[in-house]
Amino acid sequence: MEQWAEAHSLQDALATSAEVLLPALAVDEAQKNSLRYALSGLPIRDIGSREGASRYLAARARGVLEEAVPLAVAAFLADEAESLRLGVLEEASRPESHEDPALTVFWTRLLQLRRGLRPRAVPRSRAARASGTWSFLAEPCAVSWKERWRRVRGGPSYGSFAAESRLSFPNDGEPRLECTCEARGGGCTHALALIDATLDLLEDPSRRDEARVLADELLRPSWARALKALEVFEAKLAEPRTFIEVWWRIEHELGMLTAVPSVKKRNRRGTLSSGARTTPARLLDEHRDSLSEQDLRVAELFSSWSARPGARGSTYAARAFVALVGHPRVALDVSPDEPLELKRVRLGFIAVPSGDHIRLEPSVDGEVFDARLLTALMKSFVPGEPLFTPEERRGRCLLIDVSDEARQLFELLQKHGARFPPEAQQPLLERLSRLEARLPLVVPESLKGRELSSEPETVVRLRLLPDVSLELELFVRPGPGAPLFHPGVGPRDVLLLRGAERAYVRRSLLTEDERARAMLSTLPLANAEEGPPHCFRMKDTDSALELVTALQTPPRGLAVEWLDEQPRVMSSVGPEALKVQIERKRDWFGINGQLKVEVGRLELAVLLDAARRQQRFVRVDERRWVELSDTLRHRLQAISDHAFVRSGRVELSPGAVPAIEALGGAGAEVDAAPSWQLLTERLAASLSLRPKPPASLHATLRDYQVEGHAWLSRVAAWGAGACLADDMGLGKTVQAISVLADRTRLGPALVLCPTSVGFNWVEELRRFAPDLRPILYAEQPDRAGCLAKLTKKDVLIVSYGLLTRDIATLSAVTFATLVIDEAQALKNPTTHRARAARKLNAGFRLAMSGTPLENHLGELWSLFSIVFPGLLGSWEQFRERFAAPIERGKDPEARGALARVLKPFLLRRTKQEVARELPSRTEIQVPIALSEEEWALYEDARLAAVAEVSREGRGVRNEQQQFQVLAALTRLRLLASHPRLYDSKSSVSSSKMRRLLELLEELRDAGHRALVFSQFTSHLALVCEELDRAGFRYQYLDGSTPAGARAKRVEAFQRGEGDLFLISLKAGGTGLNLTAADYVIHLDPWWNPAVEDQATDRAHRIGQDKPVTVYRLVTRGTIEEQILSLHADKRALVAGILEGTDAAARLTTKDLLQLLEAGGAPVGEETSSGSGRLVH
Repeated sequence: MEQWAEAHSLQDALATSAEVLLPALAVDEAQKNSLRYALSGLPIRDIGSREGASRYLAARARGVLEEAVPLAVAAFLADEAESLRLGVLEEASRPESHEDPALTVFWTRLLQLRRGLRPRAVPRSRAARASGTWSFLAEPCAVSWKERWRRVRGGPSYGSFAAESRLSFPNDGEPRLECTCEARGGGCTHALALIDATLDLLEDPSRRDEARVLADELLRPSWARALKALEVFEAKLAEPRTFIEVWWRIEHELGMLTAVPSVKKRNRRGTLSSGARTTPARLLDEHRDSLSEQDLRVAELFSSWSARPGARGSTYAARAFVALVGHPRVALDVSPDEPLELKRVRLGFIAVPSGDHIRLEPSVDGEVFDARLLTALMKSFVPGEPLFTPEERRGRCLLIDVSDEARQLFELLQKHGARFPPEAQQPLLERLSRLEARLPLVVPESLKGRELSSEPETVVRLRLLPDVSLELELFVRPGPGAPLFHPGVGPRDVLLLRGAERAYVRRSLLTEDERARAMLSTLPLANAEEGPPHCFRMKDTDSALELVTALQTPPRGLAVEWLDEQPRVMSSVGPEALKVQIERKRDWFGINGQLKVEVGRLELAVLLDAARRQQRFVRVDERRWVELSDTLRHRLQAISDHAFVRSGRVELSPGAVPAIEALGGAGAEVDAAPSWQLLTERLAASLSLRPKPPASLHATLRDYQVEGHAWLSRVAAWGAGACLADDMGLGKTVQAISVLADRTRLGPALVLCPTSVGFNWVEELRRFAPDLRPILYAEQPDRAGCLAKLTKKDVLIVSYGLLTRDIATLSAVTFATLVIDEAQALKNPTTHRARAARKLNAGFRLAMSGTPLENHLGELWSLFSIVFPGLLGSWEQFRERFAAPIERGKDPEARGALARVLKPFLLRRTKQEVARELPSRTEIQVPIALSEEEWALYEDARLAAVAEVSREGRGVRNEQQQFQVLAALTRLRLLASHPRLYDSKSSVSSSKMRRLLELLEELRDAGHRALVFSQFTSHLALVCEELDRAGFRYQYLDGSTPAGARAKRVEAFQRGEGDLFLISLKAGGTGLNLTAADYVIHLDPWWNPAVEDQATDRAHRIGQDKPVTVYRLVTRGTIEEQILSLHADKRALVAGILEGTDAAARLTTKDLLQLLEAGGAPVGEETSSGSGRLVH
């Protein structure tokens, strides 16, 4: 059945509730009623076979139904298939436009919307649609479609429901389709039925007037709707406001107390009407705007209570009565016009002298309350709800709160009696004195004894919980031996019984509260959360233990009581109590150590973990902690950035040398291996260096380049690796050449770079360091012999391709310096080139890239595993410690730690910081609106791609599905630029090409020259055709351009040969100096903005003396706009690590699917100005 349904596009019909089958079953009405409940919750897919029908129906039906139900399912599906066939014929016969001009726009919009749904939903015939209900909703302005038959939903929200779809145009004509079926991927047959039913109405000549009104209402702009609403609102304000009084009359309803509202209106003579009885719900509907806040709250509570029959007797009614407290117009139903005071009180007890006996009676408000009445009321008592009793003679109604203690005491007195003889009075008063803090107690003056002077003591009671959070409750003890009360709360007089002597103290409630608040202000409670009155909780471990430390020597006048065993925080310890040992491993070092404390020692691994979590206190045993001094914590935190745990051992990267030195300088005892001591000595020596650019360098460096040379020289002297990540165009190459010239005495150098920039390195070396001998490895006929003859002044320039091929011979040579240009080429650690680069032998390794981090943090790890192995640990350690927490966006501490680790070895300067003399760069987004023909092509392609991915993506691995989606997105990107890139035979013209030619004409007429970038060489080929036709002079470069020709074309453009330079993004986005251009045009956005920025910086770099304008041509409503929205996230990831700001996550398959499924709409005409952003 499932296969048949899929073959006939009827999978959705299988979710129909089996209740649809009832009319086809030969059973009487009684049987139908008994079956209805069973069938309504079953989808027909579950009972389409005899086995399924037997499983679900055996308990309710017999024999014949086990065969009849599957037959009815088959008949239903056959009807649905026929309906689909007729629906397809009907849609084919539907005209593209409407004969009535007043309905043409609405008709066209519905068809466009329908085309978007159609690939994922199937139509029904007009006859089948007759079983549903179409309606127009005035508020909100929408059309609605309700299915007759229910559907069954699985999953967490399992159940049957009647599908309802709505269509509205809320934002100036933008359609919004909603349906309760929550169909995946937008494939909703009900939404399609809604559109078809609306089209039916538009086609019906007898309903033409209705159709015109409908179209006018639905397509009315939001501003017009706002004006109409304002008009209605204004008219409402102009109406004379009716003054009303709401009375709440207390009466019984179905054996439950309730309050019924009565509305009195003031007439023209100014007198009030007698009052009209109503319901809370009707009161809200008819008079909401005239209700006071209290009436509104009470009505809402009573309305909720009365609307929930199962909740009667629950706290809904109790809360409503509590909300009525203080209301001026509450009356009993027997005296509807006599207001009563509704008062909330607590049940307590009062000791009443009776001759020489004492009676303990219930009390409210300090007065005796009739015990017999209380007994009657307690029969209907619900815990948490107050008791209700009217006192007509006193003009009041009481809401009596009964605590659990009061209830138990009352039951005890009822059971054992409430009369106490003289010999029992002293023990009674002793017990009552201990209860005074828990419930209201009144003792007559004659039984109190003499008054003692009050000597109140503030008390804190504490409990340390297993998660090391702390609970604190504040009390006051009015006198020695007295019970505890919350400050300012409870009885004024407190009994104090000392032996046979009776006495009491009189509390000053206001003074108690003020004194307790003053005491709290002396305690470290800044991070405490307040709970119930006078209760606090410290959830943060450090804050809790800080309070424990403070209370170990409490301030005068404060008593501390621990409900469990008292915890202890030992005195603070500093670095002088720490001893560490460091031993050499491979690319890393092992470290261990112990901290000596009062009662033993703590392992270094525990201390580093606490430092990483920024904890001040470290647990010693179950109830004891030690506080780390600020100096020790800061030193340990610096070390923890470089520490990784593997198999219980702590591993330390070489980058921790400064942190270990600082720890030793603070007093810790450090016992290090000789290799670590050598690193330490080299670090000290490097810090004392004052390096200057060598005299052999034929260049005048800018100040920041001099600083870059000094930084590189110090890192090289230390023996570490470095990454120079300056902005593109700031002269990274000349800084690297200055270091190469300075290190000539140490041996030959190796430069790794893309083939396309090899010649550039040769020219730059000859220009800036003529004493060095550049050797282009690719041009050497005897490469092995070349390697054997290298001298100290030789700089071998090797492409990434040749590195991979000749790694065996290259790794046999020891180079003094390795420079990796455009190092982002090694961002994938699993590639052959990255593995080969890790095998090279060099004394100092320098990576250069303006974009060392483009997409994810694994790129940084790959880079530093080559230039400074061990700095970031193994890949597994790096992923656990940094990559996973940062890229999930949940751990800013990990982000900060990674930035601190990289800071000494990664130098990044931006143009805004160091090259302020550079002319400004203005970025302008040029929106392109597709023509109707282009838009139809684009939407058809998008919907076909969604359907293809949905169909082929079932059961495939995530990687396969991601590849499918990326391929589909690439096709859409091509179509957004030019129809011929998607279909070479297409005759549809390109709006983007037309706008590009307009821009280029404007630039040529104004004497400007431009670089034109595209990642698609096929797109550039189409541009070339148009430029040839229009008579433009241009240069061209892509990945197939030979290196020699590449250099000649760059030189020609710089000399002025050509108005334009067309460049493929991948081949020409790096390594070119094209400052003769002052405009840059990006024809199509790339996923990563850093790649586009690199391309832009071919023109906006040192040597540029004109402002640079960047145009980005973006097709509106397409994948291109969504790519631009991703650019901000990509920039944030880079900034978060390299510049210390925030982080962003990687694109997942789900993200890519959302890009593919997100549709758009052709909107307006493009504007030539676009949106501008001044960069520098």
